Amino acid sequence: MAKEHVLARVAADLRRGHIHPAMQRLASLNAAYPDDLELRGRRAALYRQVGNRAEAGRWGFLGEDATAEEIVAFESAYGGACRRLLALKMTTDPTDSLGPAARERFARLIEQAGQEGRVTWAEAGPRPEGHDSWTDGLGCLLAWAIGLAVLALALIGLITVIRWAG
Repeated sequence: MAKEHVLARVAADLRRGHIHPAMQRLASLNAAYPDDLELRGRRAALYRQVGNRAEAGRWGFLGEDATAEEIVAFESAYGGACRRLLALKMTTDPTDSLGPAARERFARLIEQAGQEGRVTWAEAGPRPEGHDSWTDGLGCLLAWAIGLAVLALALIGLITVIRWAG
């Protein structure tokens, strides 16, 4: 569906008082257009309307109309700067499109996330940094071992069937 068509349906939902379908439609649009600041603003306004300050702060973080209470609620709900940066769901750097207050907030968040050292900013947005410990490969090793065991059991089963048939 075209963005304008979905926004028209959101407006119709809101006129009828159907908040939840409007939220779902905006969430779907936001997933399709993660860097659209206007959609983020609409989503923040809807969360404000229902009294969800943390989500209003999350989606309004890159806007100029986010209140201090919303930003604090967002920061409290998403513990570290790295988690907040990832929660914004940005895929490109929005700095050039932001107003002065949002630009300052965003720059501070990137700086804090850099100090935590677990997220880096890439061309495609924030990315968790890889860890270099032996435990990171443990899951792959375990999956490989299970796959090998299943393969061995299948081979034993095949040999058994062949012997029975012969």
